[in-house]
This record gives sequence, C-alpha cells and structure tokens, in this order.
Amino acid sequence: MQVGIGFSENKDYVEAAKEAVSRAKAHMAAEEEINLAIVFSTVEFSHTLLFKTIIKFLGEEVTIIGSSSQTVIANQLFLKYGLVIMLLSFPEKIYFKTALLRGISAKSAKGIGEELAEKLITDFKNINRKLCITFCAGLIQNTSDLIDGMENKFGKGFPLMGASLADNLSFQKTYLYFGREVYTDSACGILWGGNLNFGLGLKHGWKPLGKSRFVTSSFRNTVNEIDHAPAARVYEECFAKEIPGLIKDLKYISRFYPVGMYLEKEKEYLLRSIISIRNNGSLVFQGDIPEGSRIRFMIGTKESILLAVEQASRQAKQEMLGRKVNFVLVFDSISRQMLLGKQIYKELEIIQGQFGKDTPVIGLCTYAELAPLRSGDYLGKVHSHNQTITILAIGEQSEVKGLDLWSKKS
Repeated sequence: MQVGIGFSENKDYVEAAKEAVSRAKAHMAAEEEINLAIVFSTVEFSHTLLFKTIIKFLGEEVTIIGSSSQTVIANQLFLKYGLVIMLLSFPEKIYFKTALLRGISAKSAKGIGEELAEKLITDFKNINRKLCITFCAGLIQNTSDLIDGMENKFGKGFPLMGASLADNLSFQKTYLYFGREVYTDSACGILWGGNLNFGLGLKHGWKPLGKSRFVTSSFRNTVNEIDHAPAARVYEECFAKEIPGLIKDLKYISRFYPVGMYLEKEKEYLLRSIISIRNNGSLVFQGDIPEGSRIRFMIGTKESILLAVEQASRQAKQEMLGRKVNFVLVFDSISRQMLLGKQIYKELEIIQGQFGKDTPVIGLCTYAELAPLRSGDYLGKVHSHNQTITILAIGEQSEVKGLDLWSKKS
C-alpha cells in the first residue's frame, strides 16, 4: 500500500489543489497508480472548482471522497483554514467501494442506513468485507435507527465507523465531497474489504459528576423529563440559572458538562451533548437517549482528555498485532478542541508518539462519532458518540491464516 498526504492553505482553489496534490504525490512511488483520494477541508474550500482541478491533476479514474469541517488534521497540523488530501494506491486483494446518498433530510434514519449500506454492498457481495466508514452532512436525530438500518444490511456486530460533520457550532451547513461535486444534505461512505487490517481506539476522558438520575420521558434525542421533572430543571439547579440564562450559556454548558448515559454491559458512559434547550424545559441532545436511561453530569479536564488520547492510540496500535500501520484516520470531537484550546496540538503529539512521526495522519473535527464501544476484548455494539476521539489505524494484512483480527472477534 502506498500513501501520500499533502496540504495547502492557499486561498486560490487551483493553486491549493495543485500544491496539496503535489505534496501528496511526493510521498508515493512515481509509477504507482492512485486508486483513492480522501479530501478534507475547511468550509472555504467547498467548491466544485477545487475538485475539478484535483481530477485534472490526478485523472478521471481516481475515486474522490471527503468532507468539510471546522478544522482538519494533516500529520502534525490542525488547520482552521486549509485543505488536506490523502492519496492511496492499493495492492491486489485490497478492495473498496464508495457510495453517496442525497436528500437525507427527507428520509427516515433507518432508511438512510439501509439505503447507504445497500449502495455500498452492490458489487461487493463476494468479497470479504472488513470495515465501513461513513460521513454525514447534517444532524440525524435518531442515531440508533441509522445504525440498525446499516446493520440490517451488513449484519450485527459489523465494524461501522463514521462522523457527523462539524461547523462552528452553528449547526447550519456542512459539505460532502464525492467525485467532482460538492453536496449538502447527504451521506456517503467507504466499504473496505480483502487483505486489510485495522485497529480501533475510542475514548472520551470525561468523568461522572454528582448523583445518578433517570430519564423518565424522552423521544429519540429529546429528553422531556428527568426524575419525573422537566429535564432542564437539573441544569437550572446546578447552574442557578433559569432557562433563558442556560440558553445563553449553552455552548459552554454543552462543551464542559455533557450528559453521560451509563451502559451496563460495557461499564462505560456514552456522552451526549446538548444542542438546544426548549422553553417547555425539554433538552435536545446530539444523539438519542432512551427512556429509563441512567445518566449523570460529566466533567472533563485537559489532563483527562489528553490521557484518553493516549489510551485510544495505544488500543488502536495494539489491535494491529505488531503489523505495519500505513495510515491513521482521526475523528476528533469539536468539544475537545474547544476545551484544549492551544494545547490541541498535544493530541497529535501523543498519536505520533504511538505510531511514529513518519506514519501519515489525516482527520477532521466532528460533532458526533460513529464507532463500536468495547466490551472486554471484543468490539461491541456500535454507538453514536459525542466528545470522543476515534483513532483508526489501517494497514495491509499479510495472508497468514488466523491473523484476521475481525474474524477472530466475530
């Protein structure tokens, strides 16, 4: 497998594409055929001219997929204005399929999952499927149904990972890149198979604060009552503010004090960030919270969330079983960036400390992360997460019987 990463902060679309592609190609053998280009950029670069230019430099046969974000990752850099391109050339027996689904706001969450998965499976049915990565330009309220829809096609327990794209917490518009076009209100994905190996690490670093409470009335991602009282009351009591004051400070509250939903089987808290507070006292979260859930306030510190990066990196590396990591993909919650501030670069230092400075790293800032949550030594149920860092290490798998990590887990 050949991998090259290039970036640019040039404000001219054509020059930015030329510079990023040139830098990426410099890390690859000249004779290698490029199969896939993954493109992440800040919103300023979400223009069809950019992708027409990339195709001009790479050729029509190269598959392009990617997305916008508030911040993108290129090796040692967090770019708040810029473009990063990862070029991939695969050896025989590594396969991938990309697919795009438009108009997702008019579809049910389960329908989105089923339709996107069906598109990905097409022409892939006789190949050993290993991993699916999805990108969503928009908020999906009922994430459990989305996951159920995809699992209806892929099977329960199949490794699903992905990201809900982030802007500046305005929750307005993000963009997907597919081929030479730019899309909104869409979802896309990559299905990988064949001789591919991966390692996954997922952690958040927030700790429980205060007593346990129970969700006594909810629908999808809207919690109406906590302990049989209007849901916002627990925040009113905690912060000594009424609803208008809570709404004013919502970005601060959501960033530093998410809700942790306790999952008994995994012995872990699944985080949920608040995205709005309604006048009737209900709370709207980034991700569903079922009735009966046991929840607690959560609090994070710079030290605790940097420790989580180290734990996630170590886990991803361990799962590679000593085999070479060709590249690392990072989905990093926007809340972590806001909490760490200027120390955000320490996340990349920690990741490269595990995988080595020569290992290509690409990623983006996210609102939500889709990934399995561990149960012991096994990949467990897939969940939508908030405020986590997801680290995915990918490499070429040698054809040695018994070394297929996912086969062992399933």
